[in-house]
Amino acid sequence: MCSGKTTLGQAVAQRLGIGFLDLDEEIERRAGMKVKEIFAEVGEDGFRRLEAETLQDVVGRTDVIIACGGGTPCQPGAMDLMNSHGMTVRLVPSEQRLVRRLMAGRHKRPLIAGIDNPAEMRDFVQFTSAKREPYYSKAMHRFDSTRLDNAGEVSETVEAFIDLVGSHYSPLTTH
Repeated sequence: MCSGKTTLGQAVAQRLGIGFLDLDEEIERRAGMKVKEIFAEVGEDGFRRLEAETLQDVVGRTDVIIACGGGTPCQPGAMDLMNSHGMTVRLVPSEQRLVRRLMAGRHKRPLIAGIDNPAEMRDFVQFTSAKREPYYSKAMHRFDSTRLDNAGEVSETVEAFIDLVGSHYSPLTTH
């Protein structure tokens, strides 16, 4: 959540001339409602079922960067599935930058909508990161996604990302 996967994923896809697919947007399209509405209607478990089905349907696509939600890799078998179909890259912004991004967008995100101050958000980030580490650590690559706040930073970060993945960019999954 707020690791920069959409900003970076779209920019890298454009630079490489390949497609970009945001898993949450695909889930919304299929369900005909926003993630927040899906959570309200069927809860997190229902959302995770839709997420698993959607991931299964899209993971085999080629010449596309697939940006999955922060919880996607933590679902049973998801990382193995993603690793077997493409290159996985874990995006890791600085904790300070992540807390700032999450605070700015918290009202759009059901899991953090009730967090009202940076100290609570930092606690959430630390707890969630520790809980998800066993899954995230299975990613093939780790990439610093701290610098994505303006066009210059995005451009520099895209070039660094492309340097990391080299010519093996198709397909990619970021989380």
